[in-house]
Amino acid sequence: MLLSAGGFGVGPIEHAVASLLELRHPAQIVVVCGRNQELRQRLDALAAERAGGSNTLAVVGYTTDMDEYMSAADILVGKPGGLTTSEALAKQLLLVIVNPIPGQEERNSDHLLEEGAAIRCNNLPVLGYKIDRLLDDPARVAAMRASARRLARPHAACEIVEKALTLAP
Repeated sequence: MLLSAGGFGVGPIEHAVASLLELRHPAQIVVVCGRNQELRQRLDALAAERAGGSNTLAVVGYTTDMDEYMSAADILVGKPGGLTTSEALAKQLLLVIVNPIPGQEERNSDHLLEEGAAIRCNNLPVLGYKIDRLLDDPARVAAMRASARRLARPHAACEIVEKALTLAP
């Protein structure tokens, strides 16, 4: 499971991590803290404290390897920004949307929910419970993955270039 705190590592990440560590389903939780070194240090300490539990915690700072982390993940927990959403759909990740920012993220969230590619949780103490319920339902997991596959446009950049080249004189 991949928890993204964005490039600056802001938001109630520690509350989300606490809830995820209580998952009934065994999970490896990878938290990307961005450039927030204080958050990373606090989560590193929590990871050391929780070592050996059924759910493990790995902490990453700012990275340019999000595509690799997404490839290794089954679930992405975070905000539905444009790039994050596009990459997650291309990787057919289950999306768990947490506290989207009003405006574009809210609209992305609405679209993903309407299309069946995401669930949403604004109440972080129940985040783990909602994910456990999702994981208890393999048919729903498969349907969400199929929705992500249907919405994904993994070759969008190439398609745009090809279209632009047809328009060039």
